[in-house]
Amino acid sequence: MSVITQEPTRAAIDEAVAGLAASVHTSEALDNEFYTRWLSGPLPYPEVRVFAEQFLARTVNTSVMVALSVLHTADLHARVECVKNLYSEYGNGDPAKAHLTLLESFLSDLLTRLKGAPVTAEEIRAAAPLPTTAAFSAGQRELFTSDDQRTVQGALLAQEHLAYSMLTRLYEGVRNYKGVYASDDEFHEACEYFYIHIGEAEKDHKAQAVTSTAAVCRDERDLEVVTGSFRRFLDLTAGYWRGVAQEMRARR
Repeated sequence: MSVITQEPTRAAIDEAVAGLAASVHTSEALDNEFYTRWLSGPLPYPEVRVFAEQFLARTVNTSVMVALSVLHTADLHARVECVKNLYSEYGNGDPAKAHLTLLESFLSDLLTRLKGAPVTAEEIRAAAPLPTTAAFSAGQRELFTSDDQRTVQGALLAQEHLAYSMLTRLYEGVRNYKGVYASDDEFHEACEYFYIHIGEAEKDHKAQAVTSTAAVCRDERDLEVVTGSFRRFLDLTAGYWRGVAQEMRARR
């Protein structure tokens, strides 16, 4: 994050927020044991099952958190950016394209193919979250329901800037399972959840989050509050992935 030594100008604030957002790439939230394992090659069904259950348990709240960012952000310009994000999460008005719906369909289909027997989205959803997953969800909700819009926007900035890099890594790992699909076309059709995010949605969300975060910052103190929330979200995410990696090791 850029350091501002004088009364910040709007350009300086925008630069500081953009620099903070870029810092996700050096954090344990993206550089960790889980991603190393996920990208290394095809994993046995029990380990993929752990990932599917815990990723759904983590992601089921994403659109709700974006909705909370609308409710808990007073600045009009920031709120407008959050609304754009929320509309995208819900398929731009098409329930069949809602991001959570696409994710559940993908995970159910992949596990079914790997197991050789039906695995429903309801089964995946019913799995108990790990303590680290529960801790992530509780901490996430605390940040997004804060009475301080700076805290909310710092969390949103981290969430959206982690999301793009997270999904590109997850997709690269998913490519290890192309062999369980009958054709390349079938595989790519199944991966719509990833393509929507990588191709457009998350790039838009990243830009919207920078705009909405900068809109609630007027001075150095505002930036400090945003930064604290941002880093808290990174820590929660790192803890979540540590828990997933540990459980996967236990299922080998």
